[in-house]
Amino acid sequence: MLLRLDTSATTEIGSTPRGALSIFPVTGGSFEGERLRGKVLAGGGDWVTAKGDGTFELDLRVTLETDDGALIHMTFTGVRDDANHYFRTLPRFETAAPQYAFLNRLLAVGIGQIGPEGPVHAIEEIL
Repeated sequence: MLLRLDTSATTEIGSTPRGALSIFPVTGGSFEGERLRGKVLAGGGDWVTAKGDGTFELDLRVTLETDDGALIHMTFTGVRDDANHYFRTLPRFETAAPQYAFLNRLLAVGIGQIGPEGPVHAIEEIL
């Protein structure tokens, strides 16, 4: 699926023992794939830690709402290395909706990029 995120002003936590922590509030967005589509609900965020080696450690948590009203909790961890054009994520999903139960046991990988409209992630199921 293709996941597009809308974010608002960043909250800078500052330098921590693990690196410089910033929080990117997620205010909305959309997702679309072969088996599901819908919108990203406001209230999530991406906790991004800038590491000393120039890479970023990602920790995203959002709620997806499908076109048929089901709610899906989505998280991912990831690594972004702008110098080497590398942006990869490991999404996981959790839902109580029977029609999307396959997501609870699905493993996936994502390739991200920061576009002019915000972050965009191409997420593929590992078969």
